[in-house]
Amino acid sequence: MAFALVAFSGPLLALAAADPVPGEIMLVIGPSASVQPAVITAAGGHLIGPELARFGALAQSDLAEFSHVLVEQGAWFVVDGRRIAAFCGVEI
Repeated sequence: MAFALVAFSGPLLALAAADPVPGEIMLVIGPSASVQPAVITAAGGHLIGPELARFGALAQSDLAEFSHVLVEQGAWFVVDGRRIAAFCGVEI
């Protein structure tokens, strides 16, 4: 158990430290209802890509309050999508 905690602590810290940047791609994580295109559009953003994951979606908005509105709408958290993509080996 301790090994698993240590093994996953790096990725979890990277995820927690990836504050979203207005105008850049963001990763919206939450229950499926909070990552639907209609919720993202109503918050002032737009969906990136044709695919949705069960608990996440990539979105973009120039509005500074976009991530806060998504959290108010039920998202668990919103993080910098570029940093997460780089962490996964994808360059955006």
